[in-house]
Amino acid sequence: MTILKSFAVMLGLIVGVAGAESVSAQSATVATGGFTNVDMRTSGTWSFETRADGVYAVLASDFKARKAPDLKIFLSKLPASDVDGDNATDGVFVAELKSHKGAQAYKLPAGTDLATFQSIVIHCQRYSKFWAAGDIR
Repeated sequence: MTILKSFAVMLGLIVGVAGAESVSAQSATVATGGFTNVDMRTSGTWSFETRADGVYAVLASDFKARKAPDLKIFLSKLPASDVDGDNATDGVFVAELKSHKGAQAYKLPAGTDLATFQSIVIHCQRYSKFWAAGDIR
């Protein structure tokens, strides 16, 4: 790993990248899981990663959800098993999904304390329809 990091620093200097830290920036996974409460065909894994500029909700390359307009990610204070169409949006809004499948990452709003939330939720806001939820703990 040290050799690889040294190579990244040298490469950064050679190509003129400002600040070798940006070349060797690392992330740390703080939670990971899958969707356990699924109402609309949703599968795959997700994680939360701490990066240099904040915490991100990351959907892995195996993520797939039933296609719909206006799919959004929320954080809920409820366990995944208690999330439904009536309370799916009661938590913190994270972002609108870029795609209904594949790897993607979304920066959490500044100041979001993951310790206060129990689940990650996908909801179709246009049709007020719960899609899926997964326990953070």
